[in-house]
This record gives sequence, C-alpha cells and structure tokens, in this order.
Amino acid sequence: MNKQIDFYFDFLSPYSYLAWTWLRDQPYEFHFYPISIPSIVAHFETKGPAQIAPKRNYLFKDLLRFTKLNQIPFTTPKNLPFNSLYALRLSLDSVAGLDQKAVIDAIFRAGWEFGLDIGNDDVLKEILSTKNLPVESLFAKMEEKSSRIQLKNNIEQALSKEVFGVPTFLVDEELFWGNDSIKYLEMYLLGLDPLDIEKYTQFITKHQF
Repeated sequence: MNKQIDFYFDFLSPYSYLAWTWLRDQPYEFHFYPISIPSIVAHFETKGPAQIAPKRNYLFKDLLRFTKLNQIPFTTPKNLPFNSLYALRLSLDSVAGLDQKAVIDAIFRAGWEFGLDIGNDDVLKEILSTKNLPVESLFAKMEEKSSRIQLKNNIEQALSKEVFGVPTFLVDEELFWGNDSIKYLEMYLLGLDPLDIEKYTQFITKHQF
C-alpha cells in the first residue's frame, strides 16, 4: 500500500530508536518530524517515564528484553537525560534536506548503539563528520532562527493531531503510538486492521470524561 507515513520522534526516547531500527529498512514513504517530548509532556501536564522511578526501571528491563530478543544493538547515551534540541534541529527537513534520513540515522546510532553524548554539539559535529555529512552547512542552518521556528511548528502540528508521545506513526490520520504498535501499523497498511471501529465509537461515546 503506497501511503505516506508521518513519523514523530525525539532522540531522547529509546523507543523512538527502536522504531527507527524497523523504519529505516522499510519501503514505505515516510516523512520525519522531530519533536521535543518534554514539550509534549508539559502540554498534557503529565510526567515523562524517567520522572517515575518504578516505570523508568521497568522500561529499562523491557528495552533490554526486546533488544536481546530482536538482536538490536542497545546502550544508553553517555548522559541521560540530555538536551536533544540541537540534534532535533539538525534533523529537520529544512536543515538536513536530502540528507535528513542519514542525519537521523547517524544520531540515533551514535547515542543508542554506541553510547555517545548526543546532547553535546562538539560530539554531534564529530558524528556527522564521520558519516561524511556537511557539518558546517548543517550547523549553520541549525543555528538560524528558522530552524527554531520549524521545530516549534512540528510540535504544534503534533499536538493538533493529538500526538501525546513518541514514537508516533500517523497514516490517514490514524495514530499508532509506541514501538509495540508497529505490528498494528503493518496490518493497517495491508488492509488488515483488527480494529472494530463501531465498538470503538460505542466505547468513546459511552465513556466520556
């Protein structure tokens, strides 16, 4: 099925990294939207997983189980949490252009596969240089006001589409949240979505809060 899939992510999110390891080898048409998950969390006045100790500890176990079973290289960035804003702005389509996918892949791998400090601008420069990407041009565009505006626009767009976390896939305005939703996304793309929309509508109508 030839559909455009929007992918919302933050380099802070290990599950965004896991989703990326699936996405990067897929034949579908993706549009990539870096967003700041702290901004999303603040909008909904909730807490991020790292702010809830039992949840954080459980998620590390879940990540280690999943990556072991699926043979995905996995570690944590040198500093966690870190400020991902530079990395996010470097990966904007207006900044990276045709190199967008290569920039995103390089940063994800550097942090979550090799444990580098992807919140550090000097480390980011070294990462991009190692991949023969145009470091000076990327950083010059990243530092422009327009990149800050686009990142803000990405966040506002995500909120307008009811994105509440990352990773999120959007196709036909249908939202799939989390790495574990990929199996449902694949079924949807094949026209095999198991969702009973009539029952869903009944539930939503019945249980209004």
